[in-house]
Amino acid sequence: MSDTNESEKSRSKLYDMVVRGKNFRETLDFDMFGEEVEVVLRPLVDAEFLPITALMQELLDIDEEEAVEQIREAKEEAEEEHGEGAPIDISKFDEDFVTLMQKAAKLGIDGDSMGHTQEEVDWMVENMVGGYSLELGGEVLDLSGDIRDAERFRGRGASR
Repeated sequence: MSDTNESEKSRSKLYDMVVRGKNFRETLDFDMFGEEVEVVLRPLVDAEFLPITALMQELLDIDEEEAVEQIREAKEEAEEEHGEGAPIDISKFDEDFVTLMQKAAKLGIDGDSMGHTQEEVDWMVENMVGGYSLELGGEVLDLSGDIRDAERFRGRGASR
């Protein structure tokens, strides 16, 4: 096989993998104020994900896995104290943490798949109460981190 053909094959495979990762979508059934809501999430591309994780490391000395764990622990604590579906107390989190999670939520909610513009998604995240924006931001970071380890892509929007 010539070097040109090998190069074209590699470039084609690289392109295919980038498209699969970027187009992957996951639908999350999310409980909000006792109602089940369907939210379509997308993984953050590196240009979105890496600045968020770098700021988490710099400002908070944590990585995305630790951030996701903190959110899950806060959710479990809230539900133990107040029952299933209880909201997270965001006052227990650093302001920088909240800001970064809300940024992740804004970037990772796929408004197009849900019939919303990016401006509507931004507005919804900015106006959520009860820590839901933190939960969604954590889910986006978790999804984005998991995509890197994926061997196969499943779910809506994935290229095959």
